[in-house]
Order: sequence, then structure tokens, then C-alpha cells
Amino acid sequence: MKAPKRNAVQQAGFLLGMYGQFLKIYVKTLVEYRADTMIAIVAGIIAQGSTLAFLTVIFSRIPALAGWDFYELVFLFGLAAAGRALNQTFLNAPFLITGYIRYGKLDMMMVRPVGVLFQSIGYGQELNGVGQLCTGLVIMVYSALKLDMTWSYGQVGFAILALLCSALIQFAILLTISVLTFWVHEVRSLIFPVTWLYDFARYPLQIFHPVLRGLLTYVFPYAIGSFYPAAYLLHHERYEWALWGVPLVTLAVLGVALWIWSLGLRRYTGVAG
Repeated sequence: MKAPKRNAVQQAGFLLGMYGQFLKIYVKTLVEYRADTMIAIVAGIIAQGSTLAFLTVIFSRIPALAGWDFYELVFLFGLAAAGRALNQTFLNAPFLITGYIRYGKLDMMMVRPVGVLFQSIGYGQELNGVGQLCTGLVIMVYSALKLDMTWSYGQVGFAILALLCSALIQFAILLTISVLTFWVHEVRSLIFPVTWLYDFARYPLQIFHPVLRGLLTYVFPYAIGSFYPAAYLLHHERYEWALWGVPLVTLAVLGVALWIWSLGLRRYTGVAG
């Protein structure tokens, strides 16, 4: 059965409607499995709370870290945590794609009238990210109140954009790694260390060695979606470039990832191929 021909607007509307159906199923899962949802939320709170407890202990000894005081660091941590959770909740597809390729599910997905990557994103919502997302947003608001930050509509808009960019950058990086399965059968041993690198982006880059700073900015640009947006919101006079640099880098990284994905998909010949 051939997919009906649609113009760009019709196709966009169709995909939005289709993703809405995926989200509806996801919300039903949250409601149906209330105990699992509560466990995920509590687990997220505990995970983020333990890190905050660690930061509190550190700052009881050190009044400032690389020029950042406690609540500034907490704001950075909250933004990074919320961005990570947003990616995990809605863009967890890279962790599933390897299994789809290895075990043949990709063959079934390719004959459907919706793109394989879109289907992977729709199937990839992750329950465990819900609690961390809620906690990260609460931490951001709490630290912003303690810092007496003044919020204009533009700053609120940039904060929302920064969270989206953070999620998309993580998605693009992990998608690029997972796509290597089209050429190399075992990439799971690589995708998890690359994921863990994001933890460094929750702290001021100035405390790290220049090699690690370069890695987090230019090779795996996690810092573009976490440290630099937080630095702009807290010290915009020193990081004015982040206003346009963050979305621009996000588009570039995402574009490269989608290009590599298209190359890999063209190379795919099926499980028996």
C-alpha cells in the first residue's frame, strides 16, 4: 500500500497528529501503571537530591567554584538535569535503534508509510525520565528565586529553547553513535560512555582540563546545551554569543546526525543481507 501524496504542510500535520497518538499512548501508560510512575518520580527525586546533597557538602567547605556560587551551580545543575530528562523522556530512540537493527524489527518498520526514525522516537518514550524532569525544573525555579533573577519574556523563551536544544544535542550525538550499528555490529560499549560524558556538563567548564573542555564543546558538544545557556542566563554580558550560538550549533549537530542516519539507512539490506 502506497502512502498518499501530501504537500509539506499536510505531511507536517500528519506527523504531528501521529506523534500525538504516540504521546496519548504514553500518557495512558503513566496513568495505567500508577505505581511504576510514582516509583519513577521518586527515583528521579532521590537521584537528583543525592547530587544536590553532595554539592551542599562541597560548598560547606568551598564558598565558590571557579567563580560560581552555590545557587548558580544549583541553577546550572537543574538546567542540565531537566535537559537530560527531557531527552530521556521523549528522545530515547538511539538506545532502541541498535536493537531494531540487530534483531530485524527495522525490516518491519521500513515498510510502513512513516519514517523509521519517526517511529523509533514515537516508541522510545522513557518512563524513568518523568521524575528527573519534574525535579530538574523545580531545582531551576528554586535556585532562580534564591538568586533573585529577573525574567523577561525573552529570557523565559531562551530557557525553554535551551532545554529543547539540550535534548536535541544529546539525541543527535547518541543517534550518530547508534547509527554506527549499520557498519559495526557492537556499539553498545561506546554509546554508554558517551552518554555518561554529559555528567561533566553539569559543572562549570572552568574546573576541567582544557582537553576535556574542548571535548565537551567541540567533539561531543553537551556543554552547548547545558553550561553555556545557564552561563548566559546568569552572566549574559559575558556569554552573549550563546543567544544565537546555542540554536545554531544544535541545528548543525542535528543536521549531521540526520545525514549520517540517511547514509546508514541506505546501506541497510535487512537481517539476512
